Amino acid sequence: MTLIKPFQAIKPELDMITSPEVFFGEVKKNYTEFFKGGFFSRMSSESLYLYKIISKNTTKTGLICRMPVKEYTQGNVITHEHTLAAKEQKMLLLTLERGSMVKPILLTYPEVKNIKESLLQQSKKNKPSFEIRFEEEEELHQIFAITDGKDILKIQQLFQKHVPKTYVADGHHRLATSSILQKRTKKKNTPLDTYNYFLCSLFSTQELEIHDYNRIVEFDNFSPMVLMALLSRKFNVSILKKKRKPNQKHEIVMIMGEEWFSLKWRTKILKKYNSTVELLDVNLLNEEVLANIFSVEDISTDKRVKYIEGTKNLEEVVEEMENKANKAAFLLPPVTWDEFIEITNLGSNLPPKSTWFEPRMKNGIVVYGY
Repeated sequence: MTLIKPFQAIKPELDMITSPEVFFGEVKKNYTEFFKGGFFSRMSSESLYLYKIISKNTTKTGLICRMPVKEYTQGNVITHEHTLAAKEQKMLLLTLERGSMVKPILLTYPEVKNIKESLLQQSKKNKPSFEIRFEEEEELHQIFAITDGKDILKIQQLFQKHVPKTYVADGHHRLATSSILQKRTKKKNTPLDTYNYFLCSLFSTQELEIHDYNRIVEFDNFSPMVLMALLSRKFNVSILKKKRKPNQKHEIVMIMGEEWFSLKWRTKILKKYNSTVELLDVNLLNEEVLANIFSVEDISTDKRVKYIEGTKNLEEVVEEMENKANKAAFLLPPVTWDEFIEITNLGSNLPPKSTWFEPRMKNGIVVYGY
């Protein structure tokens, strides 16, 4: 059962912002100074907030609200990544310094027709409270404040009835930090409501897209010819006549030098693994190639590995390779929603850097002040 609550949001003062790209790009570092300088103010009342992101080809609609931390501690908010203590510490310090959450935790859930229709009605019924245009991304972000008590109650009841659990798409460390702060509240003489909630945005799986998350690996301990020989033990390798991304599961496209290759896992490799998470192409690549061939021990920290979000086009991937000597790019098929839901429901974690979700939330558009 998913519990959602309205709140009195802190919003940006748009008449003081001349460059949205620059301002919202710097909120993560400078929110405290921006708030003191009058670049933010509180909305007039507690509301739920409809969030629309309109681009050339799509319109994505979600809901911004606060959610009780107990939804997470009781297992109704499902995670798929391990968190790092060092990052938790850094996030904890930032949150206490700001006294706010400046970016929602991105949650998803299987689409519910009644919720979709209810949110659509709200966007027709209300005018945007404010909107922000990002010229570089060619996106219009609109925020609609849902203030009517009956409308709020209806949406709350729909989530309680139809959404038994939600899944974290982005924000694992912010969520872990919220749990730490709530525990701290119980030990300190702090008003009980202060850290009992976290800021979240809810987008259904039909509104949220999973993209591939690709790798560029730098190597200098063997030649490209030796690398091809090592890869041929694990893949059926063929040269591609046209540049493209993988078009099926268990195919990886590799770029090396000026050549593009299709790499399809040999049957003997696939037979080594027997669980869904193990058979994800990102996991196979991490284990069989990055670890076994390139001797990458920690894919999150090894400086030889560069990660490229799947929203970038092929030309941008090539540009990211800079000089192409002793570098190979591996383009992966994206994790599917069925795989994502199955793995997280089993309580398993996806490999690090395996998914890139769109739309991405921006710091500072809607802020939750403690």
